[in-house]
Amino acid sequence: MADKDKNVLLCVTGLTPQVVTETLYALCQESHTALPDRIEVITTTEGKRRIMLTLLKEDGGYGYLDQLCTDCGIERSALRFDKHCIEVVRDSNGEPLSDIVTEDDNAMAADLIHERIRTLTQQSNQLHVSLAGGRKTMGFYAGYSLSLYGRPGDRLSHVLVNPPFESHPSFFYPPPEPVTLQLQARNDLISTAEAQVRLADLPFVRLREELGEDLPYAGLSFSEAVTCAQQVMTPPQLTLNLAERTATLQGRDIKLSPTHFIWLAWFADRARREEPPLSFDEKAAEELARYIDWLDGSSSPLHENLDSAREELKSEGRSNYFERTRSRLNKALAERSGLPAQAVASYQVQTCSSRPNTTYALLLTPGQIQIEGQP
Repeated sequence: MADKDKNVLLCVTGLTPQVVTETLYALCQESHTALPDRIEVITTTEGKRRIMLTLLKEDGGYGYLDQLCTDCGIERSALRFDKHCIEVVRDSNGEPLSDIVTEDDNAMAADLIHERIRTLTQQSNQLHVSLAGGRKTMGFYAGYSLSLYGRPGDRLSHVLVNPPFESHPSFFYPPPEPVTLQLQARNDLISTAEAQVRLADLPFVRLREELGEDLPYAGLSFSEAVTCAQQVMTPPQLTLNLAERTATLQGRDIKLSPTHFIWLAWFADRARREEPPLSFDEKAAEELARYIDWLDGSSSPLHENLDSAREELKSEGRSNYFERTRSRLNKALAERSGLPAQAVASYQVQTCSSRPNTTYALLLTPGQIQIEGQP
């Protein structure tokens, strides 16, 4: 459906084909705005049927979109919009939906809208999402998804039409030569010369830069993508239970090896006491030995590796034990927590200065660390 390097107008609607022509008409009135190269619509089977019969000429449709292009001086052949650009929401069995009414229907609509917006923000130069005539939840999913993936030039809008034109089935845009429409409910007539069509821009928070490389990836459902983003945006909170030997990262309990748990407790306690970053030297080795005594006892087998490292420090001035253990701890935290990279980084032991005077620390504040229980 999508070509690269195109400006795309995505209309999310239920049963109202007018959102397409009204949005395009409003864009034509904005002298500073580039018109789309392609229009896509996410709707239901009934919405697609109405679009086909009103906007397009194929299969005997009225062709209101073609007429709009003629009236507004748009080269129709340069604007891609046909039946292949209309995507219908499907249920969990793959069957197209005529309406979105159940919880499962909403979930499927959310996933489709989310994935389409994610893809379009990768493939297009600019994405303009227009909301009108759809279920309120469809608009919410579109707005939230654009908040996750939207770039500085992307746009979210709602087309506004004054009554009684906003609900008139025969009104698609104000033609250059006004026409008279029948108001059946009031047994009255109105002229399209009185119609007003404009776009109201909807501000939205752009999280793309904040999420960085943890931007939700392909294959996630809408709810999974929201959870992923929430994990990145949630302030870090580390709880260590010394009795249970568990670490809790943002509510996720994980079990670490004895060595990794002691290392995490070591750096967490230093951060809680606001100690400065340390170098992996003899002083650090002495400090680590005291933490092993405290948490695992003086006869702990963990002393053996540390004693070997201390001998290396004395004879060679350095030991691979420290950097190797730090790297393995950080990897274990990433794999066992299941948190996005940007979120788990808060709990990993970070490099704070460059060689040759490299120092290390856990970059959490005292208020973000809780140590409980007795070893």
